[in-house]
Amino acid sequence: MTTTAPSLIALKLAVIEYHNGDNMDYLQKNIARDACYTSNNSLAYKKRQMADAIGDFESAITEDRDVLAERLCQRIESMEVELEELIERHEADKGVYLIIADGEEWTASNPTTRTKSKGNLSDKVAAMKAKVGA
Repeated sequence: MTTTAPSLIALKLAVIEYHNGDNMDYLQKNIARDACYTSNNSLAYKKRQMADAIGDFESAITEDRDVLAERLCQRIESMEVELEELIERHEADKGVYLIIADGEEWTASNPTTRTKSKGNLSDKVAAMKAKVGA
């Protein structure tokens, strides 16, 4: 994890800790997990936008479309600033999750893992039905 503004982590932590009381650990952990998930998705989306813009920029240069290339270059440069902010946000969210989850690091879930586990469950249900003749 990169160094993130401690004040951002403190602010995000304060929002989560607002929800305090008996049996709130589960809620707090899920709020922190949701923040990581959301900031990760924002980061991925911005990277896809930038990749598309870079492709358009390369095409504009190849086609000698200087005005379009200049506009795209400016757009990409502004997106770089946004990307840095999104990275900082995501790192802060992961830092908060690390605190709330007692040292457990947040990792993005793999969609194929979820599909495989659902497939395994389907196989188990089918096997159970076969045993009882359902």
